[in-house]
Amino acid sequence: MRLSFSRLLLGLGISISVGILPAHAQVTDAQVGALVEALRQAAPQTGNANDGLYSDWQIKPENIPRWSRSCTGRELTPAQFEANTTAARNILVCVMRDVLRDEYQASGNNEELAVRRAAAWWMTGDPTRYGSGDTATYTQRVLSFYRQPNAAAPAAASSATPATQNSLPVFDRYMRAGYAATQARDYETALLYFQRALDERPNDTYAQQALRNVESYQNRTNQPAPGASQPAQPNSSSSTGGEIQQAVLVSNSATLTQEQAVDLISQWLNAKQQIFAPPYNQQLAVQFTTGELYSALVNSNGVMAWLQNNQAYYRFGVQQIDSVERFAANDRRATIEVAVTEDRTLYERGRVNSTHTHFDTEVIRFTLEAIDGGWKIADYKTVEGSLLERSVIETASPET
Repeated sequence: MRLSFSRLLLGLGISISVGILPAHAQVTDAQVGALVEALRQAAPQTGNANDGLYSDWQIKPENIPRWSRSCTGRELTPAQFEANTTAARNILVCVMRDVLRDEYQASGNNEELAVRRAAAWWMTGDPTRYGSGDTATYTQRVLSFYRQPNAAAPAAASSATPATQNSLPVFDRYMRAGYAATQARDYETALLYFQRALDERPNDTYAQQALRNVESYQNRTNQPAPGASQPAQPNSSSSTGGEIQQAVLVSNSATLTQEQAVDLISQWLNAKQQIFAPPYNQQLAVQFTTGELYSALVNSNGVMAWLQNNQAYYRFGVQQIDSVERFAANDRRATIEVAVTEDRTLYERGRVNSTHTHFDTEVIRFTLEAIDGGWKIADYKTVEGSLLERSVIETASPET
């Protein structure tokens, strides 16, 4: 199967009835899902388990890394593709969406002809061969499966977008589904949803950051497990509890080193992307903070509650530690001042709150405390006294 395509958009199945394609090539997800399922049912069976083709769709291995990378940003091996039918189906929906749309236009708004042309493209790379020889028999077979009332059901069942969310904008539904998949640690599905959200709003920095986050979680998940000499995670029954995979207990030694302190702060910067934005992960606050900071974050009148109650969240772009200005530690407490460059934007009820939006480099003083054999962040603020994300409560707008 020589399969080439000019551009890819991400697709996922949404349960709606399959009917006549509307005008202006507005191909629905259910119609694309029905086509993908028809291609699966019509796939030639060689009877040889070692025929060199992969998955129920009988795909040549050279296509799989390219398609998965284009659709999800992550390259799957043929074995991974074959082992995950849900991911495979979603990738193929991604591939076939534009194909069906293009062939619908080429067919003069004729749905059945569009399906046959798309099937010919799938089999030969040439949609015009839909009526030629053996290809004609194959495309007619695909069409017969496509016509079946339940053809789109498998694709629809794989959707993580609840029907009750249909009143939300499409972008928001994809983002919520992406967060749900992330929480379930189904990172491949999360990538599909976040990429689809980005398709709805190109250059949206929130969707872009969500994609980067999920990719980083995948990378951590694929790293070797820490050795026996490394401490276990606190307050967790599993070493994989929470989205941040690196343990917060950075040391069992009597005094924290500067390198360990910097590592802890780097992890904290990454964790903020989930603490101060959906999914507002309180478990990460438990892992990283203690004392005054912990209370300011998770109390009923704390920052996380304020953000959720006011439909607000932070988006983070660049986050990096540029230098260590000062460091001192004993066996119970440590103070470190670091120059941090950070791009953060506060969105409140869908609009940018310019008061709490900054892209600059600031010297931030972190107070760290030893607790339960490890170290957590007890407080952080700029050397000028700014509370950074926590300052939203001090300057909350009257209407909130």
